Amino acid sequence: MKKKFFIIVFLIACWTSYADLTSGSLPSEPKTVTSAPAVERAAVPFQRVLVKPGDTLLSITERINKTEPPIERMIKDFTVLNPSVDPNHLQIGKTYAFPVYD
Repeated sequence: MKKKFFIIVFLIACWTSYADLTSGSLPSEPKTVTSAPAVERAAVPFQRVLVKPGDTLLSITERINKTEPPIERMIKDFTVLNPSVDPNHLQIGKTYAFPVYD
């Protein structure tokens, strides 16, 4: 009886490990960053920045600007430049357009 129990537990462990490895959250191939188009036009001047661990919309905007605009304007301009991105959930390793106010 114990032998059958351990065989069943072993098979379940193998099956769950296989399922996790084949449909895991890690990408199968590393993504490469391609160069930006030669000319980009937007209503708001911007700078493309690669997000690093610990970066937020506020910290990156403060780093690339000398003056600090109101946060509401910063969020609105970021949303205009990156329409499908939530400013509260930036992903590490992705490049976004951040507004430049200087």
